[in-house]
Amino acid sequence: MAEGAPAHGTVAHLLPQTYKRLVSEWLEEDTPSFDYGGFVVGEELSEAKLLGKSPVRKLLLGERVALNTLARCSGVATKSARLLKLLRDAGYKNTLAGTRKTTPGFRLVEKYGMLVGGVDQHRVDLSSMTMLKDNHIVAAGSITNAVRAAKSAGGFAIKVEVECQSFEEADEAIAAGADIVMLDNFSPDGVKVAAKDLKEKWGRATGDRKPFLVEVSGGLTEENVEPYVCEDVDIVSTSSIHQGRSDEAIPRFHVTGQRNPMADAMTFNVNMDRLLDLYYENFHLSTPVALPLHFLIMRRNTGNHGMDELLNILHWIGSIYAPSTPSEPYYDVAYQSLVQPPMPRTPFTVQAMLLFAIAQHHCDFRPESRVTLDTAISIALELGMNTKDFAHQYGEGSPILEESWRRTYFFLRQCDQHFAIVISNPFYTLRDVPITVDLPCDDEFYESGQIPPPFTWSEYEAREFADVEVVYSSITYLYDIARVVPFIMKSFLDTGTVSDALISSVDTKIAIWHSLLPACKKDPLRHNGSVDEVMFLALEISVILTLGMHRPFSSLVYSLEELSTKSFASPVPYIEPVRLGRAAHTARALKAADTQTKLLAIPCTIEHHHVFVLCIVAAIAVAQISACNTLLEDHALSIARDRVRLSIGFLNAMGSLWPLARKMAQEVKSVARKTLCGVQTVEQAAVDEIEIPRDDMIWPIDTSTTNIDIYSGIVLPMDIWDVDMNAQSSSSSSSGML
Repeated sequence: MAEGAPAHGTVAHLLPQTYKRLVSEWLEEDTPSFDYGGFVVGEELSEAKLLGKSPVRKLLLGERVALNTLARCSGVATKSARLLKLLRDAGYKNTLAGTRKTTPGFRLVEKYGMLVGGVDQHRVDLSSMTMLKDNHIVAAGSITNAVRAAKSAGGFAIKVEVECQSFEEADEAIAAGADIVMLDNFSPDGVKVAAKDLKEKWGRATGDRKPFLVEVSGGLTEENVEPYVCEDVDIVSTSSIHQGRSDEAIPRFHVTGQRNPMADAMTFNVNMDRLLDLYYENFHLSTPVALPLHFLIMRRNTGNHGMDELLNILHWIGSIYAPSTPSEPYYDVAYQSLVQPPMPRTPFTVQAMLLFAIAQHHCDFRPESRVTLDTAISIALELGMNTKDFAHQYGEGSPILEESWRRTYFFLRQCDQHFAIVISNPFYTLRDVPITVDLPCDDEFYESGQIPPPFTWSEYEAREFADVEVVYSSITYLYDIARVVPFIMKSFLDTGTVSDALISSVDTKIAIWHSLLPACKKDPLRHNGSVDEVMFLALEISVILTLGMHRPFSSLVYSLEELSTKSFASPVPYIEPVRLGRAAHTARALKAADTQTKLLAIPCTIEHHHVFVLCIVAAIAVAQISACNTLLEDHALSIARDRVRLSIGFLNAMGSLWPLARKMAQEVKSVARKTLCGVQTVEQAAVDEIEIPRDDMIWPIDTSTTNIDIYSGIVLPMDIWDVDMNAQSSSSSSSGML
């Protein structure tokens, strides 16, 4: 041992120094005339008292640190050896590793203890290996993109590991070139099946030169690690080695196959926070009515929070976004909490039922969702949720809670309207209910909790006369464009026809809405690269309104297959369209389809878009198919078919989560097969039913060249929204329309 440093590393800042030299210096300074030699001459016992600085406190401080450090290191070594022996006794011959989750300031000590105990260090620090977690993958757009970027940055010398939640993710990571795939939070049986299938698919090398390694991690302790042992697992990693007591780590398994009731209960409880995170990372972005996550958690941690039903719904929706978590148990809990009496008639119940109805509908429980929404509307009107004073009355003195109630009612009204539109019903409960609710604020204020004084509808209606442009919230602009729908419904019910005057009025309203949008709201893609999902929905609604008004009078004819769809309905004419001006109507319909393409081509996570967009995309896709059948040829036809593929790709991606989207994708493909491809054979039908992998329809788009379309190199305007939506243009050629 050198002074303060062992042979295997430098830990001098934690170990005691040699104090002999310091003691001599202190004695010399405080008792310079003391004669040590003279004092010890003779045989008589004597006692000397030295008055001076005492090093005892400092000695004890150093000794305590040294002892505690040694004890900590020894404990880690002992636990490492014990866990390794347990695995060896179970027949595991490969690597046991600790994780990087060490005690702050004690990494070197704990890593040294692991080495002494025979355990691999895994990663000493972030530079040892590139590990890709879910946030990295989301930022890159896909596992493939993330692995390729990491390989490019790290070069050949740095290994890349990908944290995977399913076999499919691990398979994609290996295909992209990952060196290690971590099967995170799998069940024991799930690990054995996935590891074996991966090795069978990608080959088994010999010796230590394996093409990839399979690591297993996630809540592993001495008590639960043994069932994970199998020869196809190359690395077992755990943080419990340096977590003190082994029983502090709670297993977080996704159980498949035959279940242990106790394990299920533990899984159900521990997964709740993760499911809540998934809800906010995905669904909340497009339907931001629930309290921001940090405020919701703060309220949940208090007594009598009144959110039991809402939390059950959030957990269920979150489970839809968890690939390896079955959502059925969470749905059952959510459903039972809403149907078992006594049902609390509170704003939180309205919020819970609103979100439940939206998710139910797109899980293809459409009749049930209508019942759920009707109950939510009944409670909302009973409480007076449509009035200005409601938010203050039920806000408990919290501006954040008041803002949540305002948002809830606006989305409740939007949902009631949407459910009516998809079944072509001009009547719905909230259509004629007066609303005096103040306007919601934008998400940045809501998430931060800094709620500004709310604007009123009268201020918004006079916005064009203001001296300074006021930016209202995306929810406000969404509600404003959605108000065109009841205007159309009432006008049609009054006259029984869709007249030229009505079409012109609708075009004018849409054009005014577009022209008064602030620059920051014209494009749903924010400056930081994220998408304003509420504005995305609002812009999609403006597109389908234009298409719905003009297509019935255009040359985009309806096929029998299109009119027979059950998962969505195309906007069909109520009367025989006149031929006069058909070219102008066709141009307007195709312009709407063109704008739709630009929206779908925005580089983003598709699954974050609002589920209300699904029926819009499906309706515009079949309109594009009609254009392919009746109007286009050669290059223009090729472009239009690519746009149909884009819409199908969107529906496929959403269909991985929502069963109704899956049905829409199948029906759009069926329309395309029967109208574009002519008579199909059995073999063709089998091939066409194959789902397109997610990454086959998310193209790497360079946002620095946004003036380049992804289709055939066609150049598009820099700002896709600077369009006079009221301009009545005719087509000079079918190619020019697209």
